[in-house]
Amino acid sequence: MTLGAAAQRQKDRVALGAAALSAIAAALVWMLWVVPIAASVERAEPQPIGTSVTVELDGGQAAGIWATGRAAWLGTAECLVVGPDGSELPLTAGPSLNWEDTLWWITPRAGFEQILRFTSTSSGTYEVRCADGLDTYDGEFLVAGDTFGAGAIGLGRGGSSDFPIGAILAFCAVVLPLFSVLIVPVIALRRLRDRRRSGRLN
Repeated sequence: MTLGAAAQRQKDRVALGAAALSAIAAALVWMLWVVPIAASVERAEPQPIGTSVTVELDGGQAAGIWATGRAAWLGTAECLVVGPDGSELPLTAGPSLNWEDTLWWITPRAGFEQILRFTSTSSGTYEVRCADGLDTYDGEFLVAGDTFGAGAIGLGRGGSSDFPIGAILAFCAVVLPLFSVLIVPVIALRRLRDRRRSGRLN
């Protein structure tokens, strides 16, 4: 075996190892993030825009406000969350890359997408109200799992670029399975090509 062939086999082993790790990571992302959130959307009861809904949350639990209809699509839906003590909770929007960009096809309720997130301050009942800011468009909303996530992870050289956790998970949920599946046939095809080329030379 030539030094070049040995080096290539070593690269193949590294690539296969990376594919195995990607498969494991993908399985964890789907089992711990994608599937539970999709199930929470399916369990939630949609309410018409212009009404309110109450949900029971544990302290520090994140929740997502999902919506559909013209009010949501045109960005005129406005929501308010009131905690057990009567205080209003802050709401945050999602990252530029999110569940809707990569996992819309797994959402059990067609047309629903997360528009806001909030975190409970204590255990108790929370009232979520959503209305159309223009009082013109209709739609529905529900409260389910949060896909946006809180915080970011520093990537790139020296961790100088911060990527939101929700964006990383939405990316990994699709890319990692594809990478783990495609790397094996790619290596097999390259080896087949190398054998044919070696046969012609001999």
